[in-house]
Amino acid sequence: MPFSVVLLLLAFTSLANAVEPPACTLRMAAETDFPPHLIKQQEQWSGLSVELMQRLAREVNCQLVFINSPWLRSLQMSEHGELDILSHLSFSEQRKAHFAFIGPHHIESIYLVGDPTRLPAAAELQQLASEIDFGSIATLHGGYYGEEFQRLTEQKAFSRQLVSISSIQDKLALLRAGRVNAILEDVSVLRYWQQHSYPDAERYQPLIKVYQSPVYFGFSKTSLSTERLQILVDTWQRLYLQGELAAIYKKYQIDNYAELQPAPRL
Repeated sequence: MPFSVVLLLLAFTSLANAVEPPACTLRMAAETDFPPHLIKQQEQWSGLSVELMQRLAREVNCQLVFINSPWLRSLQMSEHGELDILSHLSFSEQRKAHFAFIGPHHIESIYLVGDPTRLPAAAELQQLASEIDFGSIATLHGGYYGEEFQRLTEQKAFSRQLVSISSIQDKLALLRAGRVNAILEDVSVLRYWQQHSYPDAERYQPLIKVYQSPVYFGFSKTSLSTERLQILVDTWQRLYLQGELAAIYKKYQIDNYAELQPAPRL
C-alpha cells in the first residue's frame, strides 16, 4: 500500500476517534416559554436551565433533546420513564420515589403577583382565607407552593379563589385578559417580563411572598440507571466546584451562586 494512502487512512481514523458519538440521549421536558429559564425562539431552546443542562450533558457525553410538554403531563411521563429530566422540581418525600434531585439549580421565590391598584391590600397569605377575597388566583396544576399554602387550600374561603391551569405560559395571558386577578409566580419570571417589556408587565407587582425553596433538576429513576444517576450527580458537583456553571449564571444576571452549592437527594 502506498505510504500516502496509509497516512490518509490514519488521518481518517484519528478524526473518527476525535468526534466520539454521544453515549446516551437525555430527554428534557420544556414548555413553550418560561423565561429566563426556558426560552424558545425559532424552534431553538435557550435560557438558564437549558444552558446548565447542556453543559452537564456535554460533560457526560450525552445528547440533550427537548420534549414540548405541559408541566403535569411531564411529571407523569417522567414517572413512566418517557422523559428523563424536569427542571424546577421542588423536593418532597413523595417525589423522591420517582426522581433523583440534582442541584439545586435555582432558588425559587414564589409570590402572589397582580395589579396592586385593582386588588385589596393584604399583608399575608392567611388573610385570603378569612377577610380578603382576590376573586381568582391562577395556580399551576401539580405545582408545589409550600406547606402553609397547602393547609390554606383546605379552607373553603381560600380554595374557591384558586383556578388551576395546566400550562405555565398561560399565566400572564390570563392575567392580562382579566380572566384571573392574580397569579402565583417566581419573582425571577416577573422581573424578566418587566426587563424585556412584555405587554402590561409593569402593571404587575409581587404582593405577598408565598414560598421560597431551592428547586432541582429531577432525573427519572424509571428511565435512568442508578449508575447513570451517580455519574450525573458527581459531574454536576465537579462542574460547580470548578466554577464551570458560574459563567452561565452571570450571563443571566443571577448572582446567588454561593446559595446553589450542590445538595443532591437521591
